[in-house]
Amino acid sequence: MAKKIVIMMLTLLVSMSAFAQNTGDSIVTLFDDLKVPLVEKKYVANTNFQDNWFVTLYGGVVSNFGSDDSHSGFFRLMGPAAVIAVGKDLTPISSARLGISYGRNTGVTDDQFGIGKDGVDYRWMEHNRFKWNSYGLSIDYLLNFTNLILGFRENRKLNLQGIVGIGGSVSRNYTTSQYALAQSIDNSHDAELANKDKYDNRQHSLIHLRGGLLGTIRLARNWNLNVEAVCHILDNSFDSNPTTNNTWDGHIDYLLGVSYRFNNKGGQAPGFYYPRHDMTEYIRQMRNINETRDKTRRRRQELEEMTDTIDVDAQVMYTLIAFDENDTAIDRLQQTNIYTTAYAWAKTPRSFIYITNSTGVDDKLFRKRAEAIRDILLERYEIPASRIRVIASEKDIQPVGDYIELIVND
Repeated sequence: MAKKIVIMMLTLLVSMSAFAQNTGDSIVTLFDDLKVPLVEKKYVANTNFQDNWFVTLYGGVVSNFGSDDSHSGFFRLMGPAAVIAVGKDLTPISSARLGISYGRNTGVTDDQFGIGKDGVDYRWMEHNRFKWNSYGLSIDYLLNFTNLILGFRENRKLNLQGIVGIGGSVSRNYTTSQYALAQSIDNSHDAELANKDKYDNRQHSLIHLRGGLLGTIRLARNWNLNVEAVCHILDNSFDSNPTTNNTWDGHIDYLLGVSYRFNNKGGQAPGFYYPRHDMTEYIRQMRNINETRDKTRRRRQELEEMTDTIDVDAQVMYTLIAFDENDTAIDRLQQTNIYTTAYAWAKTPRSFIYITNSTGVDDKLFRKRAEAIRDILLERYEIPASRIRVIASEKDIQPVGDYIELIVND
């Protein structure tokens, strides 16, 4: 027994650590007063204590096995059963639960009645059915075979779980067979019967081991349908007859139930997927910023070296607007660069804003990009259209006084 309990505890600890990860904090980065949201992804994480609790209500039948059960049909040894269980999903592959159960059990009298001391033949009581009630309390460990073998997937429609557990049961209210005369005789037998000590109908309290399978079908966000078969192994005295040769008594519970899973902390759906911010988008944005700075710096150096061909007697500001490949949409980061241009123009409202291209390409894509930039300057910042000019090549710019260049990337 001790060895089995140790094995069960080791299995529990291994499964709990298999999916252990640390949760991460949400991050929002600020760049020049512009919020750059990070892309939100999901990952498997540990949960809080109050997360992933569930309650299950079962109904079904209990099928007994024990002394002389071969003298009664399989279905005639069945009785009603009910279970209520409260548990918690510890990891994607392991759960624990506490259950309270009731079963109406059926046994069969054996062939050792014989003739009593009073000379009466009691052999008519052999191989008759009798009933009793049992009440159980159990602790189970559930291992999710589906997630263990196929990998964890959120909201999987069907999961198969193994059950191993231990508990205690109380048996009482033994009754005699279905025959009217037998019902008037105490099944424990008084001194007038040949085997007066054979049946012990007093209340029994026994330890039982449990093992079985549980199939879970997801119905909705918080609801599951459970189909379960679990076997209970008990001492030979469970059916009130400890004198037979069989070592163990027991029963198999066939149960159908519904399970309700409570929402996790903060109202989140039950489960192990939690949002985590990914740095991918942030890194991409920062790379674009650095590239823009490098291109602007290089362009300034080029213009400084072109004093023999361009005579610039003015204050000049350069801003590079970066677009994704074959795209005309201006993301929030590039809108910051347009804001910087508008802010600079507000200080020198007599200057011109040139939307240009460092390569001199004057195609449809460049025109659409330039128009997108111009529309923002006109509509959002109310810069006069007379102060905005689109020129395909910056080499063709012939400025007078201060001016601003918005260079569209290649």
